Amino acid sequence: MRFLRSLRSLFGFSAKPGGVALALGGGGARGLAHIGALEVLEDGGIPIAGIAGTSAGAIIGAMWITLGSAAAVARRWREFLGTDTLKALPDVRLTPAMSTRDNPLLLFARRMRRSALVALALDRTSVITHAELEKGLSFLLPDVTIESLRVKFAAVATDFETGEPVALRHGPLRAAVAASCAIPAVVPPYSFGGRHLTDGGTVADVPVAQARTLSRCPVVAVSVGEAWRPQDAAGITLAQAMMRASNMTHKALRDAQLASADLVIAPDVGALHWSEFTRLDEAAAAGRAAAESVIRRAQALALCRPRQRQAEEPQ
Repeated sequence: MRFLRSLRSLFGFSAKPGGVALALGGGGARGLAHIGALEVLEDGGIPIAGIAGTSAGAIIGAMWITLGSAAAVARRWREFLGTDTLKALPDVRLTPAMSTRDNPLLLFARRMRRSALVALALDRTSVITHAELEKGLSFLLPDVTIESLRVKFAAVATDFETGEPVALRHGPLRAAVAASCAIPAVVPPYSFGGRHLTDGGTVADVPVAQARTLSRCPVVAVSVGEAWRPQDAAGITLAQAMMRASNMTHKALRDAQLASADLVIAPDVGALHWSEFTRLDEAAAAGRAAAESVIRRAQALALCRPRQRQAEEPQ
């Protein structure tokens, strides 16, 4: 108690904790680290005033709100991994069937990469249909509206026409999360509120600005981006050079977004491939370790007096 009173005196905290708003970033399987981070925030008694999530962050954030705890989210993911949903997704084979010893999720990831190549060759519009994506989300999320949730929530997508980030705060929860996860060339853009929307990670990998619109409380960002690895410039191939240039732009944008957060939790999952969903325990453990390293700072932020809004909330 003496510690908390000292913090209030030093930083001007309010009598009642206001909590924090969370910005949960995208990253495929690396987003499972959000589960561990949420568990630590729960144990630390930190109220969550709102969650803005991009792609995987939108899935985990929505699951946490609807299921009620990080432990429940982890249990549901384990159940999902035991279903045939992923196996039922389409496959366009270029090679003989792979060994059944391959993990089903990694097998799916490899199939999808091959399917993407064939999709380009056949001039298809996508690899995964809306119905296939929504089937998976229907197992993970209830059929409810965003405005009915117990915690303020925004699924962040990208306007396919303008390139602007769009915070979806109203309407069907599953559809909003699906739009946030609609990876270009893999899933077709979603029509939502008169706009064509695609994966939010394109322009808002860690949606700090969108989290700020949910609450006047400080924003804690959880970043699960891919690791930035050194690469030999002399031996780099054309394809590698193009990909690295794209990653440079993406990293610079993500760093700029993180700079505006009040606190950043950065789990060490950069080496985890986006498709390795079976490494749930490893990703969640990384999330816990990263959150535990800054939990005191997060608790202090949760006691801060909420700042005045700078503008009206967007609808």
